[in-house]
Amino acid sequence: RIAQSGAMATTATLPSGATVDLPSLPAPRPQRKWQPRLVWVSLHAGGIGLLLLSGGWPSQTSIAAVYSAVITLTALLYAAASFRDPGYAETAAKTAARLASPSDDFQEALLDQAYCVHCHAELRARTKHCHDCCRCVRRMDHHCWWLGNCVGERTHCIFVSYLFLQTALLVATGVFASLAVGAAERRGGPPPPREGRAPPRLS
Repeated sequence: RIAQSGAMATTATLPSGATVDLPSLPAPRPQRKWQPRLVWVSLHAGGIGLLLLSGGWPSQTSIAAVYSAVITLTALLYAAASFRDPGYAETAAKTAARLASPSDDFQEALLDQAYCVHCHAELRARTKHCHDCCRCVRRMDHHCWWLGNCVGERTHCIFVSYLFLQTALLVATGVFASLAVGAAERRGGPPPPREGRAPPRLS
C-alpha cells in the first residue's frame, strides 16, 4: 500500500507491516495559463488588423457578415474550451465527504478506490493526471498549450467545433489576404512613361 505523508513524500507499507520511505518526487509547477491565451489573442488581433489595413476585408455585405460571424464564434468556442472545467476528477476529501453522506449507497463506501499519487484524485477508467494543470482529468485526451487547458470529458465537443471554425477562419483569412495582395499588385504595375519620351520597348 502506498500513501503520501507530505506534499510529495511517499511511503509504502509492506505486507509484513513495515513502512518504507520512497524517494520524494519534485512538486510539479502548474503551467501559466495566461501566456498561451495572450499569444492567441495577439495573433488573431494582429492578423485581422493587418487584413483591415491592407484593404482585404470583404466588400460584399453578405460575405463580410459571414466572416464576422466566424470570427465571433471562433473566439467564443476558444473561450469556452479554454476556461471551462474539462472534467477534473474529485479529490480524496470530496470523495470521502460524498461517500459519508447518508443519501449515498452504503456499498460504495466499501469499495477500495484508487487515488492519484500526485493530486489524491479518485482514479477511474480513462482518468489521467495532467502534469501541466496538476490535476486528474476524466476521459483526458491531451493538454492543449494553445488553450492553456486540457481536453477532457466536458470539452471534447467544444474542442472539435473550435478546430473546425478555426480552420475555416484561417483559410478564409488567407484567401482574403491573397486577393488583397493581388489587387495591390494590379493597381501598382509599371510607372507611366514621361511626356515627350517614348516608352521603352520590350525585347
